[in-house]
Amino acid sequence: MKLNRSSRMAALALAAGVLLSTAACSSDSSTGSGDAAAGVADGKPLDPNATVTISIDCAPGADQAAGKANYADDLALFKTKYPNVTINAKPYVGQCEVPAQQTAQYKAHDETGAFHAYFTDRDATLNSGDAQDITKYVNDETLPGFSSMLPSVKENMTVDGKVYALPINYYTTGLIYNRDLFKQAGLDPDKPPTTWDEVQAAAKKIAALGNGVSGYEDYSGGNTGGWHFTSELYSLGGKMVSEDGKKAAFNSAEGKQVLKRLHDMRFTDQSISATPVTQWADAFPPLATGKVGMFLGAPDVVKHLIEVLGADAKAYGIGPMPGATGPGNSLGGGDLYYIKKGQTPNQIKAEIAWINFQYQTPDAGQFNFARSKTLAGSSKDPVAIAVPQPYFWSAESPQIKAITESLKTNGNLPLSNYDPYVKNPTKSITEPPAAQQLYKILDTAMSAALTDPNANLDSVLATAETQANQILANQ
Repeated sequence: MKLNRSSRMAALALAAGVLLSTAACSSDSSTGSGDAAAGVADGKPLDPNATVTISIDCAPGADQAAGKANYADDLALFKTKYPNVTINAKPYVGQCEVPAQQTAQYKAHDETGAFHAYFTDRDATLNSGDAQDITKYVNDETLPGFSSMLPSVKENMTVDGKVYALPINYYTTGLIYNRDLFKQAGLDPDKPPTTWDEVQAAAKKIAALGNGVSGYEDYSGGNTGGWHFTSELYSLGGKMVSEDGKKAAFNSAEGKQVLKRLHDMRFTDQSISATPVTQWADAFPPLATGKVGMFLGAPDVVKHLIEVLGADAKAYGIGPMPGATGPGNSLGGGDLYYIKKGQTPNQIKAEIAWINFQYQTPDAGQFNFARSKTLAGSSKDPVAIAVPQPYFWSAESPQIKAITESLKTNGNLPLSNYDPYVKNPTKSITEPPAAQQLYKILDTAMSAALTDPNANLDSVLATAETQANQILANQ
């Protein structure tokens, strides 16, 4: 595939590729070269003439040929603005962050200068003592769009008003829906449900179409049942655990409401299929073939349906997470880079500049949709360009406006299909402690609600609470 825009860029990318290939063998030390000026610890951007060496982890590795080439291209473009900045990018293969490896790095204090973590890793990262307070370095000049970032994004960047991390990925759960089925059922595809009462009513109308069509789909196994229970609980204002994280809090009015509604939809309305969905991947074929009207998921679900299952690119819309009286809280998450302590101001500024360029700048890095369009044109497989993830900023921000304009030219999906989601950002709540263990326990509750017409849902939820308390007590 043609990845570079000119022979000059190809030469630069080759040089950057050499840098990437040698980075795995180079030191991860973030102290910088001896002749690099230290710089000043302030809110000014990096001097374009500064000579500085930095290190960063989670660069695409050997198993990501296209991603590795794009990353090399971006390193080369960054070099045109900062010719004296050397970036030692440490590649990864498979999963960027392996928990055991992360724990070992924190214990040994040998992270790269900028090091990756998930939203859920904040406590462990700060407890390591290795994360630098970068508040004085971050503003709308060094990080354009900082003041327009969504509150839920900023919450994960900061602690007690101090900035410690920069986001590179962000998602919230929303309502994925089939616009064609909405039209057939007499529903407005431009106005998806925003409350659970509306979801239930719409699901009933869609199921009435017959031909094996279900109005709504949900999980009941494989840890995905508990995962969706959590998302639905959050949307109603409920909590998974107590404030101190020591006890379960889901055996509540909101938790009972989640199960009762699903039970009613399955056995009274019959708007949910009798076939249980017990594994993550099993939910998608019915969605891709137009047999399901609505499903909870992040925007990348649409990407998966199109690219992996060959679904109609125009068929899907995304709405905000439904709530009790309007759009509700959503289960969300993301990735960040923390900056390691002990570096010079110029190293910190260079790391901020690179992260901003690669992950937060319209028409560059991960938002280089012109490049995506070129790659899509030479691909034999479907490529979805325009799914609204990751969006760090408010809908009215210059960043989102610039991204939207770029997608009008370079995207291949109908942007207006996602307006209900983009224009109604909801507060995201991260996963609870011991998330996977709690999800497994709550699979049983979701299975009871979706497969047993005579289920004692209160009893099932109480049993799950007891089991969860045992797990949380040992955290």
